[in-house]
Amino acid sequence: MGIKRFIIKRHILSEGKHLLTNLSAFISIFGVAIGVASLITVLSITSGFQKAYKDKILAHSGEIFIRKYGTFNDYQKDIKNIKKVKGIIGATPINYYQVLISSKNGDKGAQLKAVELSSIDSVANFEAMISDKNSVEKMKKVKNGIMPGIAMAEALNLKIGDDLTITFPFDKSGKVAAYPKIVTFKIIDFISTGMYDFDSSYLYVSLKTANKLFKTKSEIKGIEVKVNNIENTFKIAKATRKQLGGYPYVVSTYREMFSNLFKSIDYQKIFIGIVLIIIIILASFSIIGTLLIFVTEKEKDIALLKAIGLSKNQLIKLFVIEGGVIGIIGIIMGLLISAAILFGIKYVDIKLAPDVYNISYIPIDLRPLEVIMVILISFVISILSTIYPAYKAAKLNPAEGISGKSINK
Repeated sequence: MGIKRFIIKRHILSEGKHLLTNLSAFISIFGVAIGVASLITVLSITSGFQKAYKDKILAHSGEIFIRKYGTFNDYQKDIKNIKKVKGIIGATPINYYQVLISSKNGDKGAQLKAVELSSIDSVANFEAMISDKNSVEKMKKVKNGIMPGIAMAEALNLKIGDDLTITFPFDKSGKVAAYPKIVTFKIIDFISTGMYDFDSSYLYVSLKTANKLFKTKSEIKGIEVKVNNIENTFKIAKATRKQLGGYPYVVSTYREMFSNLFKSIDYQKIFIGIVLIIIIILASFSIIGTLLIFVTEKEKDIALLKAIGLSKNQLIKLFVIEGGVIGIIGIIMGLLISAAILFGIKYVDIKLAPDVYNISYIPIDLRPLEVIMVILISFVISILSTIYPAYKAAKLNPAEGISGKSINK
């Protein structure tokens, strides 16, 4: 234990003429700290965006989407069949229409989503997305009632009670209509999902209203499904596919439906993680330099230790401890710095441009497994950086070291 204390005290806490060693040790510790803090901060923010997008998407729709080549001619029967799958707790029919909005403040292309008001809350948190819970009942009573996204309403300066003219350029089969259907709707409320892409491009009407407009009774374009455990989404989707018998049904998860969004986040996390790990590796070169300076400055001390019986393995072990101490101090500093940064981000109101980032705040999701991974990687790199200096010290000849003749060998 005395030798270990000697190494730490005489190296990291060197005095007088060994200020170069002190400075080098501090730079090594600071380099590891910055690498750890950067990696934890970036991973937490990237994971935060991933979680925020997932939560917003799933508040707006289900975890599983079921489509069919052609149309669902009897969707009620299909929904009963789908609900037999273990893990499914809700299902609702939907229709989508590409439309053109015309208002006194401008025109805009949009996506009209027709939902079944009686079952939508079994899949999506619909009531939480509207400002007035009575709006659902109003939608049932008002002829051609509609709910635009809040960002769309702001862009077009729409107000509750306004009339909104919508042009349907396609017929119910999806073909371009010879005579586009033009319908005037009454704005009942606005939808706020928290996702700018949804709030700026979606409008909602009841499925009953859509069926009347296109004179369809039980034809829909899809079914959204809610599961009891999001971790089992892929497993449940596979079981649903089997239950429906495959073709002509197409079963997709939310990850597949929004694959571009989630893949881009995954790739960003990987690439940024690699860059920041390189920062830690660069910091490890500073550790190597620090230990090599130590070997040079403390040549006589090392030689004396070897002369009184310290074996090569013991000496190597001491250098490993040295690198480990530097790594641990750097990791602790990095954890404290990252905690301060993340705390500041969480409690300081930093606004983002929602049209760029889809959300207006910086989300944070600190995942223990990612933190542990960063700690382990940083510690292992710190330990590996001791190999060459330890080998250099182990080769030191005690007689030459004491006389100072082996310094450049």
